Amino acid sequence: MKISAIIPAAGSGSRYNHTKNKLLEKLKGIPVIAHTLMKISSVEEIDEIIVCTSEDLKEKIAEIAEKYKIPKIKKIILGGKNRQQSVFNGLLELEQPDTLKFALIHDGARPLVSAGIIKEAIETAVKKGASIVAVPTKDTIKRIDSSTGEVIETIERQELWNVQTPQVFKTNEILGVHQGFKDESLTDDAALMEKAGYKIFVCMGSYKNIKITTEEDFKIAESFMDSEVK
Repeated sequence: MKISAIIPAAGSGSRYNHTKNKLLEKLKGIPVIAHTLMKISSVEEIDEIIVCTSEDLKEKIAEIAEKYKIPKIKKIILGGKNRQQSVFNGLLELEQPDTLKFALIHDGARPLVSAGIIKEAIETAVKKGASIVAVPTKDTIKRIDSSTGEVIETIERQELWNVQTPQVFKTNEILGVHQGFKDESLTDDAALMEKAGYKIFVCMGSYKNIKITTEEDFKIAESFMDSEVK
């Protein structure tokens, strides 16, 4: 069995700062993308890593990988104009897929994922076919009429989960789904699989497994890291 990790890292991070790229910003002295790649690379079940990034980040990420001596990086390639296209480009770089190969997809901007979560996601996918990492929603969720601001309904919180990454699928299945829906623009690979009729199974993530999106997220991430050290 072979596990290939695909890391979409082509986003501009416009919600973070228009003059900086969040993946290159340092978290406790180390770039965000380096944290992510080191964590993925540390999991023995993962055989190779393909990073899908933008033209202006490609060389910088290669330099980071060399500086921090991150193994298992097979290629750093150009992503697409959105996340879905970036993942598709990464899938196309894999060896001829079969049922004994799995693709693990993880956001480059989720540096605090634990090795334990990664391993559980892989184990769940191997046993059941496809897995996503998620956590139960803490807040009450309401459906709102966007045109008037009126509350339409309150949705049962017990049924709602916040989806994270990694997400793990059989390589032949996720590649086929991406090929079939390549004109879509979804931000979640599991949504494509669901659309194609595949069953997806959840394994517990962590509220610490945040995606760096805003400047406030850096402070939250550093706080989580400080608590682990203590």
